[in-house]
Amino acid sequence: MPCVRLDPECVPCLLARVRFESGLAAPGRSIDAVLAAAREVAASSPDDVSAEVASRAHRAAYAALGTEDPYADIKRASNEVALRLLPRAREMLESSADDDRLRTAALLSIVGNVLDSGIKGGLEDVRRLEHEFEHLVSQGLGRDDTDAMAALLAPGAEVAYLADNCGEVVLDTLLMDELRSRGCSVALVVKGRPILTDATLKDVDALGLAAHADAVLDTGQFAVGIDLGTLPHATRDAILGADLVVSKGMANFESLSDAGIRPIAYLLRTKCHPVARTLGEAKDINVVKLYK
Repeated sequence: MPCVRLDPECVPCLLARVRFESGLAAPGRSIDAVLAAAREVAASSPDDVSAEVASRAHRAAYAALGTEDPYADIKRASNEVALRLLPRAREMLESSADDDRLRTAALLSIVGNVLDSGIKGGLEDVRRLEHEFEHLVSQGLGRDDTDAMAALLAPGAEVAYLADNCGEVVLDTLLMDELRSRGCSVALVVKGRPILTDATLKDVDALGLAAHADAVLDTGQFAVGIDLGTLPHATRDAILGADLVVSKGMANFESLSDAGIRPIAYLLRTKCHPVARTLGEAKDINVVKLYK
């Protein structure tokens, strides 16, 4: 399938996010960061993958700001919000019918995808999720391939679970537990270095998430999404050798959509038009889309 190339809509979105993270880390250096990111965008081509352009732009911005993790406080707050919501989410899952558990767990994990600060469609104040959670769950899945997913989840199946944002990864535990309850082995893959609001090994350790997976691996990268070409061997093997890859969030979709990985299920909220168009789905819906 086609990948998400650099779109005119990506440019203001990307620079607005750099401005947002500048305000978090070093407001006095905002113009330096925005200009550094803008130079990376200007040197890019319309044929470039949007996630790769974003990686270069944020690397330049972080250097200009003199920070390794401008989103650190937001990430902690996102985890705290998700932990407060987890009992209610678990209650929803436990009250669902047996043949609806996978669908419910997938939906609950996707609702956490709005914990994505600094972009349209995300929550600038992550605490709002506590007020919007029930509404987002009530929207259900606008695209629902969970039945097709379920057919791939035989006992012994190996699943590579590509995590996205902090907070969201807390709700992912519901889906990871559901996969393991079916006899699947789950390898959780998180980012190798802090990038935007994405979960890292440090977050996994702090939250005790290793208990919900059979293995925890990282990308070893500073990258928006995942760069298959520079992954550690163990992580690459886990992804390419999986019986099913579960890919959370837009950036992982942007970076992997033309990689030829099959079968892969993309679980995300369509927060922008370029991603929605490439998926062939409406904007602002919860999506489980499987490619075999």
